[in-house]
Amino acid sequence: MRCLVFSKFLLSSAAIILALAPAPLLADPITFKDVTGAEVTLPKPATRIVTLPQPGAATVIAVDGTSEHLVGMNPGSRKAFETGLLKKMFPEAASIESGIVAEGGNGWMPNVEAIAALRPDLVIQWGGRGDELVAPLRNAGIPVALMVGGGNGGTEELARENISLVANILGKPEKARDLFAWRDEVIADVKSTLAAHPAERKPKILHLRSSKGKFTATGEKSYQNFFITLVGGDNVGKGLGVQAEVNAEQIAAWNPDLIMLTAAETDAGRETIFENEVLSQTTAAKTGRVYKTPNGGYVWDSASHESPFTWMWLANLAHPNLFHFDLRAEVKKGFERLYNYSPTEDEIDAVLKLDLNASASNYQQFARK
Repeated sequence: MRCLVFSKFLLSSAAIILALAPAPLLADPITFKDVTGAEVTLPKPATRIVTLPQPGAATVIAVDGTSEHLVGMNPGSRKAFETGLLKKMFPEAASIESGIVAEGGNGWMPNVEAIAALRPDLVIQWGGRGDELVAPLRNAGIPVALMVGGGNGGTEELARENISLVANILGKPEKARDLFAWRDEVIADVKSTLAAHPAERKPKILHLRSSKGKFTATGEKSYQNFFITLVGGDNVGKGLGVQAEVNAEQIAAWNPDLIMLTAAETDAGRETIFENEVLSQTTAAKTGRVYKTPNGGYVWDSASHESPFTWMWLANLAHPNLFHFDLRAEVKKGFERLYNYSPTEDEIDAVLKLDLNASASNYQQFARK
């Protein structure tokens, strides 16, 4: 009987303590500006996010350190996810919905019904591509924050603003600061090396956003122009704006020393250059300096949180006598920093596309020692 009374006393005391304890604090609202300058307010950091820009999904995962807050992604992001290392690093992300683009759309036209069904706290969408991509979401009462870049042009400043946007959405500004410190470190390293060799010849570099069925070269307003220039190269496509379709004869007239093929076209390899009667006669082809760009958590030839890898990779290939970044070590260290994941040697081989670039000039520098 005494035990029963004592137990009742404990329960009663616990109830009084709980009643007197302060109520748990609710998360404070967060307000930030998206990349277009529009102010966005959320009741708390977003935990259910849909991304329509292709790099958005991988950026959310990298900044967040998990895929659990990403509930919808562009089909293009799904393709990059399946062909890169994200699938191995975050297998649970395989179930993230990607049927969020309207049929017959341009790749970013939202399927509002499908997106609403995911109950997102926020949708990340491209800005500067027409109000028809944004208005249907806002009219449905879905909060939207806008990125800028991609086919609308790109700069390193915009790339950083897009990363900052994701960090603000998730309430993790410190992760953006860490990523910017990494970017600053690599940029400073590249620039100081080039400054010490002012007479070094600038190789003529061509980046092809597509090379199967048609050739699309990126111009002076593209993000690719930023990193080609950064590593001491001369972008042969300057004058094309962001990008433009060109023919083999135009490429032959440019006669690039080095050709980069996008990682996004998984079914187009170096053979698109070597099997072309005209392009096989370019200096790049004759010297073996045609490269399929790597693909890590995202394709390396587009602006993303992984861009420093691209800068180091291209610097080594553009100026093999000047730059000697240990890219395997950088990938291992960088993936631990970005994804808290330590890739295996086989996985690093796959990221660097050692099989597709096996016979390319100077590419064995990236092989296992």
